[in-house]
Amino acid sequence: MLSLVANISRSTSYWFLIFLMALSLELIALYFQYQLGYGPCVLCVEIRALVFAVMLIALVAMLLCQYRLIANLMNLALSGAGAALYLKSDLLLRIERNQVESTCGFKADFPQWLPLDQWLPAVFEPWEACGYTPMLWLDITMAEALIYCSIAITLLGLISLFINVAFGRKKDKLELFAKNL
Repeated sequence: MLSLVANISRSTSYWFLIFLMALSLELIALYFQYQLGYGPCVLCVEIRALVFAVMLIALVAMLLCQYRLIANLMNLALSGAGAALYLKSDLLLRIERNQVESTCGFKADFPQWLPLDQWLPAVFEPWEACGYTPMLWLDITMAEALIYCSIAITLLGLISLFINVAFGRKKDKLELFAKNL
């Protein structure tokens, strides 16, 4: 049973579903921004960048997931992105609930070598100060929903990594190639 789960975590379908989930989060954010008029804050665009990173991780994994080592690295990267997403979402929620004083400005803190706010301002340019996220459904704010999503992403990556390491014992082509060297 667990080796079946290990094989699923190394399948293209698994990574495609992760890609679709991240793409859905991006599209929902853009819908709220451009259709409902909720402009993003600095933390919001940093969260979007992390969700975009999840999409890139899933794309790379879709291409190379048949190799157990690459699948493990991608699950580790997915867990790291999920943990970073949790930290940003938690800070956003604490600012929203006035548990911490907002020090957000209007300048995103992207590295100089990756100025996403300049390359793609329609997605990554902050419009508003931090402190409010819109209500979604069942009295859940966007910040709360992001926390739930980030926990799910982190756990999915960690569980898949654990199962793949512990129960995915089949030798793959990359391991056989390395062993024959």
